[in-house]
Amino acid sequence: MPNIDHLPDAPRLDEHAATAAFQKAVVVTAVAAMLLLVGLFIDVKQFWFAYLHGYVWALSIALGALFWNLIHHISAAGWSVVLRRLHENVTRALPVLALLFVPIACFGMTPLYKWMHPHSGDMKFGKEIYLSPAFFIVRMGIYFAIWIAYSSFLRSLSLRMETLESFEERTALLKRMEWWAPSGILLLGLTATFASFDLVMSLNFDWFSTIFGVCFWADGIRGALAVAVLTAVGLRRTGYLRHTITRQHFHDCGKLMFGFTVFWAYVNFSQYFLYWYGNMQEETKWFLDRRVGTWYTLSILLPIFYFVAPLIILLPRANKRSPKIIAFTAGLVLFCQMCQFYWEIMPESLKENVADLPSAGVTVTFMNVAAVVAFGGLIVCSLLYGFRKAPLIPLGDPRLHASIRHEVDEFGDVQE
Repeated sequence: MPNIDHLPDAPRLDEHAATAAFQKAVVVTAVAAMLLLVGLFIDVKQFWFAYLHGYVWALSIALGALFWNLIHHISAAGWSVVLRRLHENVTRALPVLALLFVPIACFGMTPLYKWMHPHSGDMKFGKEIYLSPAFFIVRMGIYFAIWIAYSSFLRSLSLRMETLESFEERTALLKRMEWWAPSGILLLGLTATFASFDLVMSLNFDWFSTIFGVCFWADGIRGALAVAVLTAVGLRRTGYLRHTITRQHFHDCGKLMFGFTVFWAYVNFSQYFLYWYGNMQEETKWFLDRRVGTWYTLSILLPIFYFVAPLIILLPRANKRSPKIIAFTAGLVLFCQMCQFYWEIMPESLKENVADLPSAGVTVTFMNVAAVVAFGGLIVCSLLYGFRKAPLIPLGDPRLHASIRHEVDEFGDVQE
């Protein structure tokens, strides 16, 4: 076990407090899941769309956490070592999400996907080959196998590092993680793209977008960073890691949040602008569907609260260094990310055929709320379960102490 005598904070949660918090999270998640299940006996179609909405939201956060873990190793970053365990814990949700895909594969595909009903529209360009139930399920199985393999492998090496005394052995393990990370980020980019095509874009099989996968990345990356920031602030407020995760770390997280806010706006505006300019019916249909009733209101509000508000809040340097302000911004981003997926998914639940317009505006039922709480609770449970089983920070990482001492000068440059 590496020497932890000189750490500024206790590296583990109080066992009793951690168990109590985990049990409360499990109860809330279970109650929300049961409430969602009640919806299955009220409106089957709306149940499955609510389920898919919560599922995709949680999946995007877990994949975003895997992205941050991989990019940390690719860049051999030092400052983010104290945050790495947060992302590792979130990726623990991936095996559970793989199991929760089984109900979709067995029972949910017919209510969700219109390509399961040939009468709902004509599939062109050989889409009937790609959009076949067996191929759909096989693809999702391959995606999850890759995601779980990389996330479990990196986490196992991270935990193993904490059992080694030798600095050289721990450094060798770290180099091994850095060696595997580039292939992981490449495979993650490809699989996350096609997963977004399969789970969300194929809800309207007449519509297509080559940048849709990048938009999905942007949402997941922002959501996972928001979860990490909220978790870090929550730990500090309860007396943990006060001198380990410092304002310097929040400053860097704020800069990343600011940068990916701009990136999200860039890719989404690019998609909208190119389709508006081309003015082709099969491309503009997606946006025309979201101009119906209160869907249009949501279409206007999303850029304001998901882009403009975080952009303005995070502009001042002092705001990026304030735990309260950056936590508020992270909460806003996470809420808007959930609304973004609602905006993408739920209009298709109000259509019989792909060529139809939604039959109603924004409608929020108890099933939508229950799904968000249940799948959001899954992410929280994954975090808390990870904290019960392992330290809050990767104690074996050779760069841990450098990360704790991370400082930036008045211009934002790292002090050597």
